[in-house]
Amino acid sequence: MNILRLVAALAFTASLTACATTDDPAKGGFFSGVKNLSSGGYEQRVNDRQKTLENEQDTNTQQTRSLERANAQSADVKAERDAAEARYAGFRKELDGMRSRLAAAEKANTKKKTEVAALNKQIDALQAKTNMVQQDSFTPDAEKQKRLETLRREREALDREVDMLIRR
Repeated sequence: MNILRLVAALAFTASLTACATTDDPAKGGFFSGVKNLSSGGYEQRVNDRQKTLENEQDTNTQQTRSLERANAQSADVKAERDAAEARYAGFRKELDGMRSRLAAAEKANTKKKTEVAALNKQIDALQAKTNMVQQDSFTPDAEKQKRLETLRREREALDREVDMLIRR
């Protein structure tokens, strides 16, 4: 009979163990624990949790690498933008320099135009004086020669002024 009791106890235990519905040790009772220990339910739960943890760690590693790549690309884009802005600033500075040089040239040109106009007036006046001396039929030749010599010196001085203006 002892064997019969032992068989009955084992059958009762096996039937209760078959009723276990959870593999969570916090929610299951004694019989659920016995069933999970004997069937490997707890070990399967630990393996599943370990696999989930490893998958999440892999995902985290991938996202970290993706973030690092995005940060590197952002730094590259910033460096390219900074270089482009520096080139743009250099171009603007060069253009401003060209404008300044052009304004100076225009100012010098205006000054030269004024000087050219004055020299043209002097040339016209010298030409008029020369024409008057040549057309003067009452003045003796010696006096005409003195006047022409004086006009020649004025012409040479005027010629030097024109040369100086051209060289500037």
